[in-house]
Amino acid sequence: MVGFAVPIFFIQTFVLKFATDVLLLPATFGILVGVSRVWDAVSDPAIGYLSDRTRSRLGRRRPWMLAALPLLAGFFAMLWMPPASLSGGVLVAWMGVALIGFYSAYTMYAVPHNALGAELSLGHHERSRIFALRHVSFIMGVVVAFAAVQWANNAPDRRAAAVALGLGGMVLIPALLAIPALFVSERKAHQGRGAENPRAAFRDVGQNPHARVLLFVIFIESLGGGVLGVLAPYVAEYVLGRPDLIALLPSAYVAASVLSIPLWLRLARRFGKRRVWRWAMVGTALSFGGTIFVGQDDWLLLAALLTGAGTAAGCGGAISQSILADIIDYDELRTGQRKEGAYSAVAGFAFKAAAGGTVMMTGVALSASGFQPNVEQSPTALWTLKGLFAGAPFTAYLIGAWLFGRFSLDEAEHARVRAELDRRAGAQASADDRDAT
Repeated sequence: MVGFAVPIFFIQTFVLKFATDVLLLPATFGILVGVSRVWDAVSDPAIGYLSDRTRSRLGRRRPWMLAALPLLAGFFAMLWMPPASLSGGVLVAWMGVALIGFYSAYTMYAVPHNALGAELSLGHHERSRIFALRHVSFIMGVVVAFAAVQWANNAPDRRAAAVALGLGGMVLIPALLAIPALFVSERKAHQGRGAENPRAAFRDVGQNPHARVLLFVIFIESLGGGVLGVLAPYVAEYVLGRPDLIALLPSAYVAASVLSIPLWLRLARRFGKRRVWRWAMVGTALSFGGTIFVGQDDWLLLAALLTGAGTAAGCGGAISQSILADIIDYDELRTGQRKEGAYSAVAGFAFKAAAGGTVMMTGVALSASGFQPNVEQSPTALWTLKGLFAGAPFTAYLIGAWLFGRFSLDEAEHARVRAELDRRAGAQASADDRDAT
């Protein structure tokens, strides 16, 4: 997960600023970044369905993960190494091909990887521990990515720094991401149990009432939370006047997120996943909303608010995918199929579509506010930055908390689902034994 988080979060955090401040492309380049994320989201369902239906000696998921490795490395390097001779539309085209190519490879790896995680355990709370550790590992990579952003942004030659990072990514990405693709086993009993066709697969997802609520909450939460990665460099440099804190301030958020996870796991076991996640969404909303009061040199206030937001957001990072795995069990009860790939794809679509929307919204808003790179900003541009950074998460997380009140697949209901699935599996095993005899 470290090798997965570093490149994706480095791109999410730095590519718009790299394009505007180093390559001197207009802020509307954010529209292209957003389009690439939307493409990333749109391609998820195809990969999810295909990985559900894949049969191979390695299983359903791992062949896709292995195939993605050289593409991830190559397009990541391409993104940070555009030839100095390129400019204008040709440079935009180069960056667009690199972005869309990288996110296509990202989908090939991310959807099967997430689906594989959903298959590792059938336990209601053990799933939370698995995805909590996955989240912790991802956050470790995010910290490394922020450090890389800090170094690249403050380097004397930012273009040369980006080239060095691109070359490093070519080596480290496949070296780390090959580990689960080669060594994590899959459940043999799940092979060949995906939906017969993609339309049926995603119709089942859409007809699952628990899935509809969760997926909409993921979309809303991601729409608000995405501002941290996109706007943190701008807020540090132009609102605080402290470009040296580009990595430090978001690190307060991610460190608090990691440290809070044991607490959220205990609370979820005691009070239930749904209830504690709703509490956490409200806490995240209030913490982000408070950043509207941050001004020049108020870095301690911003660090404190981001620590609070990170503490609350750690709950969703640990629990949301665990809840999705429970929903997949409910789908098996209804359909008799195992569609981890389809559900992971739709969850990824919700997350990525929201992230793409955040980037496009940011690029358009900055352009409309009169933002100019590398100079002191106008009051309109500053308030646009602050309004997006505080207002989008505040609104989105409160809506998410309200919507999640309708979710009803709690621990008792999931236990009933698992008991029926186990009864069916036992009956099928007995029938197979009689046939063999």
